[in-house]
Amino acid sequence: MRESPGQFVLSKSTLSELTDTLSHEYEAFRTRDLSGYAVAYLFLDAVYEPWRRWGSKTGVFCVWAICEEGRKVLLTLSTAHRESYESSLEVRRDLVKRGLQTPVTITTDGAPGLTKAIDVLWPKSVRIRCWLHTRQNLQQKVPPQAWPEFKALVMDMREAPTVAEAERRRQLIVNR
Repeated sequence: MRESPGQFVLSKSTLSELTDTLSHEYEAFRTRDLSGYAVAYLFLDAVYEPWRRWGSKTGVFCVWAICEEGRKVLLTLSTAHRESYESSLEVRRDLVKRGLQTPVTITTDGAPGLTKAIDVLWPKSVRIRCWLHTRQNLQQKVPPQAWPEFKALVMDMREAPTVAEAERRRQLIVNR
């Protein structure tokens, strides 16, 4: 490594060695056994990052879990061009092949391909719509000046102790 004005520059051989090391570490991470994880909450989402500085974006599937004992674990990262049924199913099948047991709950956004793949592979898991995505969708539909009050009402509904109470609070919001 040599220093250049204001930045560090890696030699080609150092960069090549670093890339090789990271590739081996990623492959070990991507293929490790998952059978020892008792997953209570599974979270699935794709983020879209530029592949090159000005190029097209590639989806990176992130799958992480909270285990029954409360430990957080990143299970896998993989690339996909979109949250299609086929891409989603491939990622889920890989998790099952590596020993992941059926999670109790699965939290996702509303991508149709993603939810269909979950229904096929883990039909007994309870699927939960991501609260962050839900809140973002609601915020787009409410005038900015009304958002703080509306958000408080929705948060109150979300924290209801029973489904019946949540429905009662939802109806109050609708009526208002």
